[in-house]
Amino acid sequence: MAKTTIGSVQYEIGPLQAKEAFWDQVNAHVRTAKENGVNLLMFPEYLTGHLLALEPEMSTPDACAYLDRHTDEYMTTFTEISRQTGMTILGGTHIHKENDGYLNTAFLFFPDGRIERQTKIHPTPEERRSWFLTAGDSYNVYDTEHGKLAIQICYDIEFPEGSRIVADMGAEIILCPSYTDTAAGYWRVRHCSQARAIENQLFVVLGGIVGELPHVPQIDAGYCQAGFFAPSDHPFPASGTLAVGETNKNSVIIHTLDLDLLQENRKNGGVSPYFDRKTALYDRYRTNSKA
Repeated sequence: MAKTTIGSVQYEIGPLQAKEAFWDQVNAHVRTAKENGVNLLMFPEYLTGHLLALEPEMSTPDACAYLDRHTDEYMTTFTEISRQTGMTILGGTHIHKENDGYLNTAFLFFPDGRIERQTKIHPTPEERRSWFLTAGDSYNVYDTEHGKLAIQICYDIEFPEGSRIVADMGAEIILCPSYTDTAAGYWRVRHCSQARAIENQLFVVLGGIVGELPHVPQIDAGYCQAGFFAPSDHPFPASGTLAVGETNKNSVIIHTLDLDLLQENRKNGGVSPYFDRKTALYDRYRTNSKA
C-alpha cells in the first residue's frame, strides 16, 4: 500500500500490583490504535522491563533471568493480539536468553502469525557493563504490506552505517523503539533519527518509555517525545518533522506515512544525499585507513 497509518507508543512505567495490569496497559494502547485506524503499532524498547515493578529490587543478572521467564507469555500474547486486531505490532523489545547470553530483541508480530526479529546491534556502555547483553550481528529489512521496514533499536540509530546498510537493502521506513532516561539521551536519539531520515531519504518513526519506577534500577525513569520524521526537503515540511507527541505523556502518536511522497522526494527533491554519494571515494579512504 502507498499509505500506512502507524502508531508510536509513549509507554508510561509506574508501580504495578499484578501482571495483568501490565497487559491491561498494553491493550489500552492497542485499543486506542485500533480505534484510530492504525495498521502498524510500535511499542518502545524495554517494554517488558515494566514487569520488574512486580518484584523487589534485584541485581541486573537476576533481572535478565526474570524477564526471560516471561518470554513464552510475551510471544504468545502479542501473537494473539496481532491476530485479533489485524494490526502488525512491534512489541517493543524483550530481554531473552539465547545460547549462553541474553539478547535485547525487537519482535515484529504479523496477523497471519509470522514473527520477525531484530536484535540490538550496539548495546550501550551500560548494557555491556551491567546487563552483559550479547550484541546482534545482522541487519534485516522486512517486506510488508506497510512498506519495506527496518528496525534500529535506540542507540543503533546513532551509528549512521547501520541505517545506510538497511537503506541499501531497500528500507523505506525505519522503526526506532527506544528507552532513554534523560533529556540528553532522548535528544541524541531524536537528532540522529532526523539525520538518518535526511541522509537516506526515508521515514523514521521514534517511540519510547515515559514515567518513573524509582525502585527498579534497570529501568527507573523514561523521557520521550515520540515522532515521525522525513527528509527536510520537497514534498515534506522544511523541518522534516511530520508529527510529534506531548513530551512524557502516556499516549499513542498516530500519523499516516505516504510512500508515494517518499518516492517523489527521491526523484524530485532539491537535494539527493542518498543517490549523490561518492562510494568509490569513500571506499578508497576506508581501505587506506585500514592499511
